[in-house]
Amino acid sequence: MPRDYYEVLGVPRNASEAEIRSAYRRLALQYHPDRNPGNKEAEARFKEINEAYEVLSDPEKRRLYDLYGHQWKVVQQYGPTAAGTASQQGPFTWTWRTQTTTPEDLFSDLLGEDLWERFFGVGTRPRRTVAEQEVEVSLEEAFSGTRRVLEVAADQPCPSCQGRGRRGRMPCPTCGGRGTLSRPMRIEVTIPPGVDTGSRVRVAPGGQEVILRIVVRPHPRFRRHGADLHTEVEVPLYTALLGGEAIVPTLQGRVALTIPPETQNGATFRLTGQGMPYLENPNRRGDLLVTLKVRLPTGLTEEERRLLQRLRELRPF
Repeated sequence: MPRDYYEVLGVPRNASEAEIRSAYRRLALQYHPDRNPGNKEAEARFKEINEAYEVLSDPEKRRLYDLYGHQWKVVQQYGPTAAGTASQQGPFTWTWRTQTTTPEDLFSDLLGEDLWERFFGVGTRPRRTVAEQEVEVSLEEAFSGTRRVLEVAADQPCPSCQGRGRRGRMPCPTCGGRGTLSRPMRIEVTIPPGVDTGSRVRVAPGGQEVILRIVVRPHPRFRRHGADLHTEVEVPLYTALLGGEAIVPTLQGRVALTIPPETQNGATFRLTGQGMPYLENPNRRGDLLVTLKVRLPTGLTEEERRLLQRLRELRPF
């Protein structure tokens, strides 16, 4: 028969949450397999400690364990307290959950990022994602970066139980034993230069991760390809034939583009560094590709027609 969970952690049955957490931290470090390589007894003890903490750290599971011992899971599954329900309490919305802090959460907080990854592997540290929210920005905002004030749902300590999750020996009826309530929170976030549609920006208000999914609105003048931009500029027939300048709009203002003589319709020029900043290095920018569209004259006079006819005779295409 499994050992008593209080005995496993070495705490009395009336131990506080802080005492249970402290005992778990101490024992988890002592019996962690990385500190006891090849020691099967330590490995089994570590699993036993995690199992005990998973139950005793959760107010509802602990209540059932205190009443029914190791049969608490059967009662939870088939008894009247098995299912949690969603409810509304004033301006707060909460959802019943059976566990708010896992052993991994405490162990990662205790060890820190580097030691956590050393023990459990890179990328295994648990994330606490509160919500994902789509944010739409203009191309100009994606170029220079911007700020947004958003409203997201964030966990706050329950005012009825002061975050303890229970009132006396019973789960708090306001928060369902979680110790927290989810309520709207206004946050100001910074969206960095260089974001594109599909970019994901992570912010952490109150230590809880919010993921912003970026959508960049189409622009009437520029098409985007990664960090490069593409635009079209009309030039008169005479400029294309004889050479000259074209004024090109960019996201940083207008620049003059030199057009060499005899430039063909559809020719593309590259303006280095006039594109979008790179997200990973905003000081580096892509290029602006400018395609020329030759504009033919209309409403020709008789004299102009005569001159063009003479040109055709001299230089047939």
